Amino acid sequence: MPRKTKMYHQRPKISRQQLRVIFRNHDRDGDGRLSSAELTKAFHYIGALLPSFRACHALLYTDSDRDGFIDEKDFEQLIDYAEKRQYTVI
Repeated sequence: MPRKTKMYHQRPKISRQQLRVIFRNHDRDGDGRLSSAELTKAFHYIGALLPSFRACHALLYTDSDRDGFIDEKDFEQLIDYAEKRQYTVI
């Protein structure tokens, strides 16, 4: 007897533009930088399994001046980092 397989619809990936908007909207204090706490909330919002780990790793990967914040010059690297993880629209 043949095995039945379920057909799952693949969810679309979050685009670079959507990631940009999501990260910008998580700058709660409006200072133009993303703190570790703001990054954690953003990664939670896009569905990361371990958002605090992902935020810490994103800071290590993208924070060029090591001040603990993602600022404007680091922002495109943050988008690259998140895009490589292939988050999908929930």
